[in-house]
Amino acid sequence: MAGGARLQRRARIRRPAEFKQVFARGFRVRQPPLGVVCTPNGLDGPRLGLALARKSVPLAVARNRIKRLIREEFRHNQQRLPAADLVFYGLPGLNEAGTAQLRAALAEIWLKVIDRCARSCSESSARTSAC
Repeated sequence: MAGGARLQRRARIRRPAEFKQVFARGFRVRQPPLGVVCTPNGLDGPRLGLALARKSVPLAVARNRIKRLIREEFRHNQQRLPAADLVFYGLPGLNEAGTAQLRAALAEIWLKVIDRCARSCSESSARTSAC
């Protein structure tokens, strides 16, 4: 894999405490067969976390394929996304979803996250001077 094609370490959520914090404070965006929990992170860019349970996709091969696809789409859309932590999880039907369906769901998720974060950012900047 080429050096530029990897997801950088600073763009990943790695610690269990970071995952817990996102799940506790974040807002959810659902676009079946995927869901994402998102919360502003105060850093210089977005970070990605993957929490695909064995229950939603029993075979490791299929789970890893979905994770690779999410990471690839995240890398391609990273510049458009706000500085937020995004943790993806599976919804019912994820195991049967094809690549085209997953890409379409991810495209919708990116738009919803950008819109929702922009709205919450403008509301919070009205109350405080920083976003």
